[in-house]
Amino acid sequence: MDKVFCLYCRAVMRKVFAACVIGCLFGCGSKNQAADDTTSADAIKTPATVEQAAKVLDLSTFPLMDGAKPLESPQVAFLFYLATGDVKTAFEFNRKALLAQGWKESASGMFSRSGFIVFVSVTPNGDGSVHVRLQNQGNVKPGKLPVPPDAKAVYVGDSTANYETAAAVAATADACRNLFVAQGWVPYGNEGDTAVFKQNANLATVTVSSAPAQGGKTTIQYTNQLISADIPAPPNVEDLRYVDEPPELTFTTANQDAIVDFYRKTLATAGWKSTMDHMVDVDEKPTMIFRNPAKEMLTLAVTGVLSGKLLFSVRFQSATEIAERDRKRKEAAPKLRAAAEAKAAQEAKEAAELAEKNKVPKVPVTLPADAKVVKQTNDSIKFTLGKGKAKAAVESLRKQFRDAGWKEDVASVTGMSGVVHVSKEGGPSVTITYSDTGFMPTELSVSAFRAELEAAK
Repeated sequence: MDKVFCLYCRAVMRKVFAACVIGCLFGCGSKNQAADDTTSADAIKTPATVEQAAKVLDLSTFPLMDGAKPLESPQVAFLFYLATGDVKTAFEFNRKALLAQGWKESASGMFSRSGFIVFVSVTPNGDGSVHVRLQNQGNVKPGKLPVPPDAKAVYVGDSTANYETAAAVAATADACRNLFVAQGWVPYGNEGDTAVFKQNANLATVTVSSAPAQGGKTTIQYTNQLISADIPAPPNVEDLRYVDEPPELTFTTANQDAIVDFYRKTLATAGWKSTMDHMVDVDEKPTMIFRNPAKEMLTLAVTGVLSGKLLFSVRFQSATEIAERDRKRKEAAPKLRAAAEAKAAQEAKEAAELAEKNKVPKVPVTLPADAKVVKQTNDSIKFTLGKGKAKAAVESLRKQFRDAGWKEDVASVTGMSGVVHVSKEGGPSVTITYSDTGFMPTELSVSAFRAELEAAK
């Protein structure tokens, strides 16, 4: 499923589940909507940045239940973990943790502070454990987002706002886009009838569609969420997608140099620096690393090809995440080193065993005293003798091999040429050939298979 579509669906389902399940447990007497405390002294009047949001609530450092195991890397705006217990106990733990930090419980499963809304959902697994999910929705309420003047409110809540209008879908979508851009929101991807806009660390999702059941009117739905990394999006790219679990922006384009230039210049204004002026291959993927004084990291990489264009990924990692990764690497280093050493020792042992298995015996060959060696290698000796001396030399060689325990397989030493083949248990063999015309020097050759020859006189 498409990442953006999946993100939207999951966000909506989490909110609905939180309101339904947790509301059943704690909803008695609660309000239908979170209290709007944007007028408080410490409220942020504009869409918050990641840094501003983290000062209010950093879910990457939020307390976990005893024995809990994070299911995804905790982020500023998102926390998801597995814990032992029941729904009521788990929700109560997180309720107390939020209240202890000054948050006000304004609705079932929702908490507000300084204009921010946090959803808490607890899902039982049926085995005595629960999934706990906390999501910061940011400090921009859907009902505060710009709407075309002719749109009428159908429902306005903390997690979503719905409107309807008689204007056409295309015209309404254009009107919404123009209104958002005019208020400083930056287009941040789209999918079908849904468009995403970003301002600082707040994402607003705008869905404009036809409503046949409403007499053909056009419906407008707004949802919002806080993101854990403010990753800038290059202009004129396609298939722009953002996910927050973990924070990553992806898109396609044909111009790699333009993307590198954009990020080097844009990130530099925010204090990010790269130690390289071009992408280098990391795991066979062109990659560039950026770091900032807060010890955070952005990884720009070409991860593949999509529809004939380069697929880029910009992955954010927090200082906490990097420190935890380094800690785990350091902790695992002795085991990895021991495993590597054990593997090297095993490979060395196997290599030695193979070498021993393939080791060939050295076979001494005593040549006639008057032999003249023409050519000699590890497995071959070629020499000459005076004419008419071949047969005697071959007989001498045959005796040497018989005395050393070699088996004679073939022997033909009559006439002007001949051949003798001897072998030994285990595979080595030696072949002796000669040529003796009677009027030219005699030529003899001793060649070995799976054995090395050592000539001596």
